[in-house]
Amino acid sequence: MPKISAPTVAEHRAAQRAALLRAGEAVLLESGLAGVSPRTVSERAGLARSSFYDYFATKDDLLVAIAIAAIEQWDAEIEAALSDVEPGAAQLRAFVDATMTMTADGKHAIAGALREADLSPSRYEDLMTLHDVLLRPLVGVLTDLGIERPESAAMLVQGVLGAGIQLVSHGMDHRVVSDDVFRLLTKGLPG
Repeated sequence: MPKISAPTVAEHRAAQRAALLRAGEAVLLESGLAGVSPRTVSERAGLARSSFYDYFATKDDLLVAIAIAAIEQWDAEIEAALSDVEPGAAQLRAFVDATMTMTADGKHAIAGALREADLSPSRYEDLMTLHDVLLRPLVGVLTDLGIERPESAAMLVQGVLGAGIQLVSHGMDHRVVSDDVFRLLTKGLPG
């Protein structure tokens, strides 16, 4: 029986899985999808290749787990950014600022890297369901602003945020982009 490196087997398994997730994310960000394989991820995590299959049946399962972890982290950071902000325009500003700052910090890079993944339809649907969770705080902000159809408005706002994310990802200062996005959302295009 292999030695465990934690007080309990459950903690050991959780630590091994977390190591594979961290390694998978690092390989994905450094080498793209083509670099992610059970071998490269296991080596990066310092584990035997066979250990990979104890935690993930396929590469797709690992990619989905990486995406889920990134989405959950993004959601938690957005919620924290909004928690002490007055509802209304101040919360919209906080949402935009947090989104652009997190993008500048590289937290959206996982989404970009995974966009190219050729996942099975059911795994892709799993991710889209989770991605919809990310709209929940924005729908709440828009509801507090008195927007008539906050769900559809959230999709439109998401489009503007996506354009801002692209600008930040291509090197534009996130504070400038945040200002521009907020101004566009609240005042429209300048005349």
